[in-house]
Amino acid sequence: MTSDAPGSQTSSATRKDNTGAPAGDLARAGVRGAAWQGAAFVVGKAVVLLTTVVLARLLAPEQFGLVSLALVLIVYAEAIADVGVAQALIYFQPRVSTIRAALLCSSLVGVMLAAVGALAAPLIGDFFGRQDVVPIVRLLAVSLLFSALGAVPEALLRRALQFRRLTAATVTRAVATGVISIGLAAAGWGAWALAWGTVAGTFSYAVAVWLLVPERVALLPGKTSPGRLNAVLRYGIPVAGGTLLAKLIFDVDYLIVGHQLGVEALGFYTLAFRIPELLIINVFFVISSVSFPVYSRARSDLARLTDGYLLSTRMQALYGVSAGVGIAVVAPLLVPLVFGEAWRPAVAPLIGLAIYAACRSLGAGANEIYKALGRPGLTITVSLLRLAILVPVLILAARWGIAGVAWAQAATSLVFVVLMQGVACRVLRMSPWRLAEAVMPALLCGLAIALVAGPLSRIPAPPVAALGCAVVGGIAATAAVLAIGFRPLLRRIAALLRRRGVEATA
Repeated sequence: MTSDAPGSQTSSATRKDNTGAPAGDLARAGVRGAAWQGAAFVVGKAVVLLTTVVLARLLAPEQFGLVSLALVLIVYAEAIADVGVAQALIYFQPRVSTIRAALLCSSLVGVMLAAVGALAAPLIGDFFGRQDVVPIVRLLAVSLLFSALGAVPEALLRRALQFRRLTAATVTRAVATGVISIGLAAAGWGAWALAWGTVAGTFSYAVAVWLLVPERVALLPGKTSPGRLNAVLRYGIPVAGGTLLAKLIFDVDYLIVGHQLGVEALGFYTLAFRIPELLIINVFFVISSVSFPVYSRARSDLARLTDGYLLSTRMQALYGVSAGVGIAVVAPLLVPLVFGEAWRPAVAPLIGLAIYAACRSLGAGANEIYKALGRPGLTITVSLLRLAILVPVLILAARWGIAGVAWAQAATSLVFVVLMQGVACRVLRMSPWRLAEAVMPALLCGLAIALVAGPLSRIPAPPVAALGCAVVGGIAATAAVLAIGFRPLLRRIAALLRRRGVEATA
């Protein structure tokens, strides 16, 4: 049994990860990583949210929709820009030959995808019936190469749990995107402002991770071996396939809305999705970026891995359901107040998409468990089944407009949460009742928020005052549920927050 593969279980007195690090060191690294990734999320997404608010005042819904059309297929290609080999570097021991093999694969695929994207731009324009999207697609195709070039150094930073450095790179990308987008939009560049901002952000991130990665010597051109190439591709291709399918699942609604309902409808839908994406879904990406390398190190101890997964699921569900229900309740106040009356048609889809984000939080982390246990093919199997059901459901739901699509996403997501967590329980050899117990606090808190914040959001008061009352009432309802029914969980949350504060300053 090599060090690349899961080993046997160890006793609690001598638990170590598969790199030989003591369990306590791994836990501290995970907490510290979560703290730094959390800092990156808060700062980076605050910049993105501010950028979105400003751009909503400078650009029309159709201009948002036009760039969303161009990005629909670009994000699918970006999902496989590194052929999954960057994830292989997190799973395997990072030998120099493995790193060089991964870099060679990702670089070649990045060049190929950028060329294919540029050549396919007219076909994308034909599909949506908008030829003005063609030059924007060609510009955005350049970002595929930058994404591929940054994937390997980013993976090395994640495997080493160097999240402080990743924080700097993440903030750099957010600032570059925001500054370029707002500057060009103010200068009258329209949809091009969003496109150039996206490219600038991707380029700045790639440069930043290259400058910050400590193993730059291993990234220099050098020899590798067919065996290393075969190893990283054998693990990476299923991961890339799973990532691509996940992108198709989570973004195919853009494709259907753009094709079935038009550019302006896509603009409203895009803005509606942006709020739960920034405030909820991206939180899960932050956590998964920490949890996958941590799970990978703990995979030799199934009991410890299960305990960590249950804690992560409990916390993500508690946040995701509470925030999702809260956003759905205040959506009629939030959209016109923050983005302006012109964006009021985004309210109805926002309600459905906020519930969709809440449903996703119940299944967050399952894919990381599959990958950490060396079974990325499970993600592909589940995703293929989900995609086969989701596409016809969304096409049918488009008859009821963008709100129908949003609610169809929510319903389908809830069904597949049950399936994904069922598979996770099986590979972890865990009783489903333990998982049900983990998400129960989230469900009760969501119900309390709906019952308390819902009526408060409709009080006869100025919108700002009603919004404030609803938010305070929702927070109070959540605190009451935890204090009355889940005091140990409340104490553990407080302890984790204190610990993260200490670790973040370490």
